[in-house]
Amino acid sequence: MRNRIEGEDRRSAMVPGVPAVARSRRSVPALGWLAAGLLAAAAASAGAQGGSSSVTLSADTPVAVTGGLVQGAEAAVAGVVAFKGIPFAAPPVGDLRWRPPAAVVPWDGVRDGGEAGAICVQGGGQGVDQSEDCLFLNVWAPAETAEPLPVLYWIHGGGYTGGSGSTSIYDGARLASEGAVVVTINYRLNVFGFLAHPALSTESPHGASGNYGLLDMVAGLEWVRDNIASFGGDPGRVTIFGESAGGGAVMSVMLMPQAEGLFHRAIAQSNWIHGWDRPLAGDAADLTPAEAQGTAVAAALGAGDLDAESALAAMRAASAPDVLAAIGAGAGSPFLRTGHVWAPNVDGWAIPDDPLAMYAEGRQHPVPLVVGMNGNEGSLMTRGFSMEGADAFTAHVESVYPDDLAAELLAHYDDTYETMQEGFDYLVHDLYFAGPVRAHARHQSAVAPVWMYHFTRVPPTPWGETLGAHHAAELVYVFGTLTRTDEPGERPLGLSPLGDFTEVDIGLSETMRAYWLRFAAGGDPNRPGLPAWPAWEPASDRHLELGVEVSAGDGLHVDGAALWDRFQAQRRGER
Repeated sequence: MRNRIEGEDRRSAMVPGVPAVARSRRSVPALGWLAAGLLAAAAASAGAQGGSSSVTLSADTPVAVTGGLVQGAEAAVAGVVAFKGIPFAAPPVGDLRWRPPAAVVPWDGVRDGGEAGAICVQGGGQGVDQSEDCLFLNVWAPAETAEPLPVLYWIHGGGYTGGSGSTSIYDGARLASEGAVVVTINYRLNVFGFLAHPALSTESPHGASGNYGLLDMVAGLEWVRDNIASFGGDPGRVTIFGESAGGGAVMSVMLMPQAEGLFHRAIAQSNWIHGWDRPLAGDAADLTPAEAQGTAVAAALGAGDLDAESALAAMRAASAPDVLAAIGAGAGSPFLRTGHVWAPNVDGWAIPDDPLAMYAEGRQHPVPLVVGMNGNEGSLMTRGFSMEGADAFTAHVESVYPDDLAAELLAHYDDTYETMQEGFDYLVHDLYFAGPVRAHARHQSAVAPVWMYHFTRVPPTPWGETLGAHHAAELVYVFGTLTRTDEPGERPLGLSPLGDFTEVDIGLSETMRAYWLRFAAGGDPNRPGLPAWPAWEPASDRHLELGVEVSAGDGLHVDGAALWDRFQAQRRGER
């Protein structure tokens, strides 16, 4: 049996007449460099529709943005200027904790944009400053632009509980050098970004609470609309893209009325949407309603018996460490479907209705979409679980999933995979990633063009050796932040995953960047010089494999995603 952890798709086939990335060491980087050259011409041509205007940036000249002046610094890639730590909203502290983002507070003088701002509070040893004052974004732009460039707006992953836009693997310099303006953002996380509570909903003029992290993303997009032209970006060609929780956030932002007109294309990598269909209050099937979870947190903070006004005052006065401590006991695990859920909720305002129902009814923003998954999304997620034998696997499935589905899951993953651990990896892969990815493609294809990918390259890294083409493995390829272990002089990003990257990896990264950039420029990833990427349609079900070979395939994880569909239908039937 083929080892699917190695990323093989038994139905993949080469596109006739198109060379594989790995066929020639010389042709691999050639694809990327040719892509960059052609993309620059295409971007300039497409940018002309927004009006001709050249922009010159330098590390010596401040740029005026909402709030004041910011001065950048030379980026890790020549010809690119980075502007980091730019506030895009007021610090959400004190009385602004658990409120929608407020307007930027103006500053005096010139703000130093050479260093990123603090990351949002998330606990743990991140090695960088954490603060509730964290609503900063970073911009990478070419020093010289003749015409407005497409904008890539990155939403980081981390399960809505961790991460930041300044993580070094998200350095946007390489992408910017090849024809784009790149923006990465922080957004409020965990209890600070997604706490709902009855008193917060009452306080809101919209009767909503809990989606502050999503509203931060919209505030960042509004900043882009108002300011990105000063960096050479085209506010009429903004692509939101993200991975894991960031991919799920893309899927959510595509539903938000507040985001209308602020973006024009979307890329969702490894969509994570666990918990996003919880109601604000009322019946919630197998997940605690968002306000009920918030009520429990308030009680842990000692505000459970206070009137609404006093409770909110006490909760907002609590220190950030105390707030984090209050949620610690309810941590649980999404793979056991236990504990707190920090994710968007159906508040009737930011997320107006059941997200899957909105997609099925065509109520999302009708923008072109690239969506996809990696070869084994589950392997990274299951490292903390032991599935040594059929009994452990059976006990897990029967305790987490409904009886009528459990038998079907046991039969599918027991019969398909060589070991229980591998079966568990792919159960998580299908029921947390493949299902949402395919649902996203299916529903969006009814309103706009869609392209699907399958990243199967096993990275030559320690994680790759044990986890295969694991969750998040594609990130350094998308951003071009691969860092070789044997070339310390070429490590611009000290925190980037190190690996024994080869010409195959370098060429694959160049090719992926060319696809992403071409999509951002014109709404279609295809253009001469790259293997053809067939559009995804329900009837043909075609995708592009991004691995040692770049080739077209069909029927990506159909059976596993269908199990996810049935699980979701059962959950909704229980409400």
